[in-house]
Amino acid sequence: MSMRPRTLPLVLSAALCLSLPLAASAVVKVYDATPPHGTPGDVFLFTATLCPPVQQTPGQVQGAYSLSDTGGGAVTISDLEIAQPQNLDLDLLNVFGPGAFVFIDGIVLWNVPPGHTGTGSTAPGGSVDWGVVSGWTRSGFTYCASSPATICTSGTQVPHGVTVATPPAQSSTYDLGTWTFDAAGDMSAASPYIFFTANGGISNGQYLVRGAFVGGSVPALPLVGAGALALALGVVGVRGMRRRS
Repeated sequence: MSMRPRTLPLVLSAALCLSLPLAASAVVKVYDATPPHGTPGDVFLFTATLCPPVQQTPGQVQGAYSLSDTGGGAVTISDLEIAQPQNLDLDLLNVFGPGAFVFIDGIVLWNVPPGHTGTGSTAPGGSVDWGVVSGWTRSGFTYCASSPATICTSGTQVPHGVTVATPPAQSSTYDLGTWTFDAAGDMSAASPYIFFTANGGISNGQYLVRGAFVGGSVPALPLVGAGALALALGVVGVRGMRRRS
């Protein structure tokens, strides 16, 4: 039986529709800034009153970034989480006397909702211009324990033995600028973005985002939530036993 003329356009349309998803399919790429994958990002502290005015604190920022690249000049953020773990355990015997210590544990998490699209390519040697990204949120906690207790209260503004939630972000929009991709596929921001401004603009804290290409699976960030709190309480318990022994 021969195909009727009015049926042929329907068959061709169906074939075309089936082929479109294949042509527009996107490749998801994941970049990890947690050890041992590549080099974690850095925290930059800029204060005009210091000399030299720029202080760099390496390795203080970690993260996981998932990007969807169509290969047609559009790259979309599927997942973006930046973490700044905090862990400090110091014996202050020489400063405050026998039994003196300070223990700080916590994490600051920055998240961006999926869907923001930049222009460019994640291919080796490529770059993506993100521009201003909206919808940033900040969460996390800080736990402090010390002896004497005034070390926590005066130094971190967190009372001794108390877990304090990280305050919301000062802004929900940040300019991520341009990310570049090297021959190995790893990515690095061309410049850091400002996440904190104080003293009327004199002091700016900046994050430099970068990460190693690890495939298509998002890694879990360390020291998140209940696990970190349990670690904090466990260390404080050990400290308490030391003081009683």
